[in-house]
Amino acid sequence: MSKSLKCVWTLQPETPPRPVIPCKNCGTLKPFTPSGKFRLNANGSKLDAWVIYKCECCDATWNRPVFERRARRQIAPGLMEALQTNCPHQIQKLAFDPTGLPAIAASGETTIAVHKQIAEGEGEDWTNLEITLNALLPVSLRLDRLLAQELRISRSTLKNLARHGKLTSQNGATLQLKKPPKHGTAIHLQPGDNPTLRAQLNTALFTNEPAE
Repeated sequence: MSKSLKCVWTLQPETPPRPVIPCKNCGTLKPFTPSGKFRLNANGSKLDAWVIYKCECCDATWNRPVFERRARRQIAPGLMEALQTNCPHQIQKLAFDPTGLPAIAASGETTIAVHKQIAEGEGEDWTNLEITLNALLPVSLRLDRLLAQELRISRSTLKNLARHGKLTSQNGATLQLKKPPKHGTAIHLQPGDNPTLRAQLNTALFTNEPAE
């Protein structure tokens, strides 16, 4: 008889990507971090907005574009208010989004805290594992690295499971293992008759936080 174990993993990136760009004061490439402030300028009837970044070694700044030459009526009221008040949530949301950042980034991937809960099912005799990922902020860690780290199995094992249709997304769709996961990503895993793999998975899964 098929038994499902359903889990929810909430992914919380702990440090935003740091673009490494030429610093006009230092005279060399330096990592820049968000300052916690926006810059909003009017240019005739158009508006420009940026997130202000600062060099980690001096006070030099770099403006990361949010939008340029946009009519005020085209800007959502909530975004406009966030820009005018330096809304920390909006700055955080943009800071963790790597879209448009320079290709060179500080070495190492963003550290991610994973908060796990078992939402349905119990015991170690499950046959189907379902994991739903909550990622309210963008993450840069590839899905195969995340799963290997949190399930304590190798990426080659994950690849083999996917090849044999035992690791899929919702409705049997192919998982994009080499890409960062998106909010709502659903993962379905069937270990089959493999006691070693099942033992590894249970060791990882049953250290999860209890569901509320």
